[in-house]
Amino acid sequence: MDRATSASSGAPLQNTSPSTDPEELRDIIVWQGAIIRSYQEQVEALQDQLRSASIAAPRDPPTAHGESPRLALPDKFDGSADRCRGFLRQCEVFFLNQPGMYREEETQCAFVMSLLTSRALEWASAVWDADPQIRSSFSYFAGMIREVFKYPAGGKDISLQLMELRQGSDAAADYAIKSRTLAAQSGWNNASLWAVFRVGLNPELQTELACRVEATTLSQFIATAICLDNLMRQHQAGTFVQTTFCHSLPPDTAGLP
Repeated sequence: MDRATSASSGAPLQNTSPSTDPEELRDIIVWQGAIIRSYQEQVEALQDQLRSASIAAPRDPPTAHGESPRLALPDKFDGSADRCRGFLRQCEVFFLNQPGMYREEETQCAFVMSLLTSRALEWASAVWDADPQIRSSFSYFAGMIREVFKYPAGGKDISLQLMELRQGSDAAADYAIKSRTLAAQSGWNNASLWAVFRVGLNPELQTELACRVEATTLSQFIATAICLDNLMRQHQAGTFVQTTFCHSLPPDTAGLP
């Protein structure tokens, strides 16, 4: 095996004694140069492998806060009016927190389309080819979904639903959730919301609240109503309960946060 072949196979440098023969010195220099070039080629090959691996490795899209959060997919939407607002809000939050994957509006529209079922899917399928803007603008697509499906339950507007809402057999906490959901869409001021909430409570609970010190905010009044309703439901003797509540509860319960 000659010296050049030994260099390509990675043979170690050999110790040689100084020589005055020019031909021998030239051969030694050529041999050492071949070894250096062999090492350089190995280093360059490793660098190429590292670059290829870096390009091929999948990366999560960067966000302003680092790695994208893991979010649950929005619920599927079947065209129910009471689920329309929540469905669109879930989609908006999902896109906002996945900017790398859903940056293009066409992708957002396709994603929303994949979540539609039942009559919502039937409607979207009918207009998908007829209206190109539905496929290219999420804000337009969302607006169309609101226009078609977010109609008032039973044909009644929000204000009428709010005025007709009654506690009935529901717990005050459940009644409060329904009332606040409608109130958020009504545009009414707090004084009007307070009055309509009180009117919708059961007469027995209204009587108990009349015995209490007036709350200073609507939130405090609702909290007091829920507290009293929970206590009343824990007792069976109605007359005894009313008397007890009106005289034994401290006045500061009206200021529940």
